[in-house]
Amino acid sequence: MSVKELRINKMRFAKEENYGDYQIFSIGSETCIIKFFKLVENQKLQEFLKNRKEEGKQIKIITPFVPERHLEKMKKTLKGMLESDLYRDSVIVVNDLGMMRYIHSISQDTKISIGRIMLYSMDTVPWGELLFESESEDVKKVVHQISFYDDIKMDFYRKFHVTEIEVSLTKGCVDSLKAIQEQGFKVNVHTRDVLYGTQRSCYIRRNGDFNCEGSECEQLEELKLSKLWSAAGPFSPEKEIPFPDAIYLAGNKIVGTLEELDSSWSDAVIYDLAREDFFKEMK
Repeated sequence: MSVKELRINKMRFAKEENYGDYQIFSIGSETCIIKFFKLVENQKLQEFLKNRKEEGKQIKIITPFVPERHLEKMKKTLKGMLESDLYRDSVIVVNDLGMMRYIHSISQDTKISIGRIMLYSMDTVPWGELLFESESEDVKKVVHQISFYDDIKMDFYRKFHVTEIEVSLTKGCVDSLKAIQEQGFKVNVHTRDVLYGTQRSCYIRRNGDFNCEGSECEQLEELKLSKLWSAAGPFSPEKEIPFPDAIYLAGNKIVGTLEELDSSWSDAVIYDLAREDFFKEMK
């Protein structure tokens, strides 16, 4: 039976509401180092988490890919967090192999979870079916699996005290995720949004705002298809190519919506604060 995890990746939210249904509270960003620093340095958010921990809730840290220019600050920040009472026993979600290695080097007892950036499945690729539509059913089943589902990879990650993974929940990856559970790893799932990809920087910073407050990227911008391109330039296909339903830009993330699937078998279902208002509007 899965528990509920509240992903705090939003600067402003109703902290006074009753969040008693959630057993896990996680803070940070899976894709943006700027947003990560702003969240973990926010005193009101730290106070909110402190109160949740006093209630017996689990606290987790979500870390992104770390550009070299931010590496030293990130190392110092994480070391300080792990030494604090609030985060000392927290699981850290990593989306960067270098950070995984660093965390394990300074705290071998810290449990690590592999984030969505480091995992892969053709099930989460727009137009993915077109790439292998002529393949056998056995081949299709393999390419739908989560890339973590490999004996050599699982043995490698165990050496760094990896105990969990988190993924976007799609039909084709369910069997491999359940098999990963049987190998002793916790599987935590996003059931509403799928991560298609990331950009090096978000549209806000590219537009010249280098002092964003960290809240500008919390609104989704829908992406629409205007032209199809090949190596030779724009072209018109012989038959219509269906565009995946509703693709959005969220900061430096490209995301889509997911079909609701049974997730009761998972260890945790992740509710993303920065997306919750959007999904309420869609209902």
